[in-house]
Amino acid sequence: MHNNKLPNFLIAGFAKCGTTSLVNYIKNHEEIFICKEKELRYLTYDLLKKKGYKGHGDENVKNIAVKSLDEYKSHFNTMPQHSAIGEATADTAYYYKHTIPKIKNILGDPKIIILLRDPVKRAISAYSHLVREERETLNFEDALNAENERLKSGFEYIWGYKQSSMYYESIRAYKENFTNVKIILFEDLIENPNKEVKNTLSFLEVNESYQFRKTQFNRSGRPKNTYLNRFLIKKSRFKDTLKRIFGEEITIRLKESIQKHNLEKIIVNQDLQKKLYLELKSDIENLENYLNIDLSHWKKYE
Repeated sequence: MHNNKLPNFLIAGFAKCGTTSLVNYIKNHEEIFICKEKELRYLTYDLLKKKGYKGHGDENVKNIAVKSLDEYKSHFNTMPQHSAIGEATADTAYYYKHTIPKIKNILGDPKIIILLRDPVKRAISAYSHLVREERETLNFEDALNAENERLKSGFEYIWGYKQSSMYYESIRAYKENFTNVKIILFEDLIENPNKEVKNTLSFLEVNESYQFRKTQFNRSGRPKNTYLNRFLIKKSRFKDTLKRIFGEEITIRLKESIQKHNLEKIIVNQDLQKKLYLELKSDIENLENYLNIDLSHWKKYE
């Protein structure tokens, strides 16, 4: 293996927009190396290490973040056939003012992939994710009301349910600073994964004749059985043993299948969804005009 190669593409965010699914769809392509560990967080660690990671459970995120360039390089043990080398960290897009200069300094002009989703649905999904992780204890409305104070006090980006659903400024900054930026809509990835994966492979300039298995990854929701949920989301020697015996692919799919039955969807009333949409409406319209794409399916709350 050839160590110390650095990424020439980044899957940069946003959270709960299909990043995990895209990584799992493309990771077995013979010409692609995407590091095994998702969410390295190296590009934001130096920003957050002093004032960030203050939310419940954020300390665990801080502990696993990559803290040095040498450690970052160690995650890219590539083979000669890997022409596309990448990593996926969802907070890269949110903290764009910090990450863009750092990317340019360390990686130059890599290809950038950013996934976007109906911002109201994304916010609910992020909330549901933290409920699943047993980090969020407020109801959704109270959590939205607490958001500004939480972020001001140093909670990490995922607690910004509304702010992390505002994409325009970040997208504009990335497109103005990098030569190749690809935007993927979550809804398109779900509706036609074959087409979106093929387009992604074309963007990465690798062979487009590639088969992958379609499934949903990284589900969110309220656990029916909290003990089972804790077993599924936390690392353990037993799960490591299962991966060695059955392989990572089968183990992940088994976990996703169990989670599907153990998580119930969190329902947010339509009035609250519409209120949130109206607060995000101008950002959606700015993004729609800037990218010259149709985002009418994000406006069903009107």
